[in-house]
Amino acid sequence: MLPSSLAQQLQAGLKGATVLTPGSEGYEASLKRWSETAEKRAGAVVQVTTPEHVAIAISFARKHGIEQVVRGGGHGTNGASSTEGGIVIDLSKMNRVSVDPENMTIAAEGGCLWKDVDEAAGDYGLAAVGGTVNHTGIGGLTLGGGYGYLTGRHGLVIDNLLKVKLVNADSEIVTASPEEHSDLFWALRGAGASFGAVVEFTYRAHQQKEPVWAGMAAFPLNKLAAIVKFANDFALAANPDASFNFGFTTPPHAPGPMLVTLGFYNGLGKDGKRIFAPLFEAGPSFENFGPMPYCKANALLEESSGHGGRKVIGGAACAMPFALEFYEEVKQDLLSFIEEVPAAKESLVVFELVQHGKLREVDGSATAFANRGPYYNAVCMTKWNDPKDDDKCRDFTRRIKEKVSEHLIKTSAVNAESIGKYLNYNDLTDGRSDHMFGSHDKKLVALKSKYDPTNVFNKWGAVTATAVEQNHGYNTLNLKPRQIAVE
Repeated sequence: MLPSSLAQQLQAGLKGATVLTPGSEGYEASLKRWSETAEKRAGAVVQVTTPEHVAIAISFARKHGIEQVVRGGGHGTNGASSTEGGIVIDLSKMNRVSVDPENMTIAAEGGCLWKDVDEAAGDYGLAAVGGTVNHTGIGGLTLGGGYGYLTGRHGLVIDNLLKVKLVNADSEIVTASPEEHSDLFWALRGAGASFGAVVEFTYRAHQQKEPVWAGMAAFPLNKLAAIVKFANDFALAANPDASFNFGFTTPPHAPGPMLVTLGFYNGLGKDGKRIFAPLFEAGPSFENFGPMPYCKANALLEESSGHGGRKVIGGAACAMPFALEFYEEVKQDLLSFIEEVPAAKESLVVFELVQHGKLREVDGSATAFANRGPYYNAVCMTKWNDPKDDDKCRDFTRRIKEKVSEHLIKTSAVNAESIGKYLNYNDLTDGRSDHMFGSHDKKLVALKSKYDPTNVFNKWGAVTATAVEQNHGYNTLNLKPRQIAVE
């Protein structure tokens, strides 16, 4: 159990916060994550409500040499928001959203989910560029770059980020923006998990008074040629207000694997129907397209991306032209895997065609995000229940990730400025920061040495002292935090 002396000290300094330890009411529920693979038994879970609480918790952990992690939405699959025996700083109660319609801004606390932001902004006929799964936390998605249905028109989430308030490694509450700590603001936009616990994000808002036209459709696997042709034509059209996903999975209640698609158009239904007409001509077995509020479009993936079970995510990038033979291979890989591990039948491989013209207008050196190339994201989300299948499922995810990456290298230009990887889809990272940040890595290393030389923030694809030493030979202090024993 957590030593009572430490627990009492922690609670005494956190008036208004809740400190949960093994045996406390609510402790077990506080450990739950989107994926069971990310769940660990913390020594203490601190449910904070103010930035000052976060600062106190970080200071306490550093003083006592205890590992600390920050939990926002708890949506990752690599366990970065969990700790075995350490302290979890749980932001989930910091979920207030303030909308300023006059100045067209949205301020959201670090524990918000995208649903909180979507609904608050929608009340004013506004929207933020945000995630496409609305129960994802805003923090992780934003700090890793952030794609959404509005990216084609307005850019990445970080391209619409105006400022952040964070608690740094020295437990100081600071603001980072183009005017204040501009170098830190540069790093936060793409590698932010390495530099602090963000307690508030301020985003640029966009007008969204009218409904969007969106929905999902499923097809028999023998329709793949028609879907790939549509995907190529769709990408060539490069409509900034439209996006299209296609891939393979076994949908709920379906008898077996199918081709699944999702379409989005930010405009009139008649125009959306015209854009997606060739898709419907392919003859879907199911479809639910229609007009809906923007916030409802961001809930379309709730069922297929729900909480519970074991999951792992691996991502890569793809580029035009989309070759039918390659997607046939990916389909067969998934079918063979499901045959080997039937309980993983709901696993999916999806290719996300969010138009990249707007995000490429931003100079590659403007932020730490290193993937501003002519690419689309591909994601493999493997889902299963029995821990005995962990190795097989992780291996399959790696194979798909590597297969797509190798195909991209063969068919497109990948370089240090545009690496063809999206951090938020790379839970199976090799830990090399230079592999995730390309030509930005050395600058990030220098900023890490300036703002967090002892690696207080060392989770989730982070630029850590270990990576610094491995990649560049820097002699920085590497904190070896002790963990609190949980009996």
